Amino acid sequence: MQIRKAASSDVERLVEFRLLLQQHCEESNPLIWRITEEGKALLRQKVESTLADSCNRLLVAEMNGQIIGFAHGQVANRTDYLPRNVGHINTVYVAKRSRRKGVGASMVKELCRFFNSEGVDHVTLRYVLGNEEAEKFWTRLGFEQIITTARADLKRLESKVSH
Repeated sequence: MQIRKAASSDVERLVEFRLLLQQHCEESNPLIWRITEEGKALLRQKVESTLADSCNRLLVAEMNGQIIGFAHGQVANRTDYLPRNVGHINTVYVAKRSRRKGVGASMVKELCRFFNSEGVDHVTLRYVLGNEEAEKFWTRLGFEQIITTARADLKRLESKVSH
């Protein structure tokens, strides 16, 4: 297996994997926001702009010349909070047939190298509640939950607060 920086020739496979991850998340938790057809159409452009942005690192995992996974990390340099340099792991996806073989951990290790080179102090990420694979994976790597994101349907919320 080889982990490398993604190239423009990888865009189609990255879009495909990003859509598979979205599908998996939607199946894991029916309450998350659903991607629209317009959102799907914009994915290629988003991947291309991410590839061109030096604050981002897109990685692919290859086995026998086939891409089997990808990871996206981003660095934020802030002046308004400490720590000032934070790494965000935005996405990690491994094809089903290649899971539980160290692919995800290898990509995270490579993202850590990128974060180190950028002076990052802490690394954050988000994953969908109900995505048990993600929860086990990130917990095993030492991530701890510190913030919960909650949502409410506006009409239901209004009915609750108007009593």
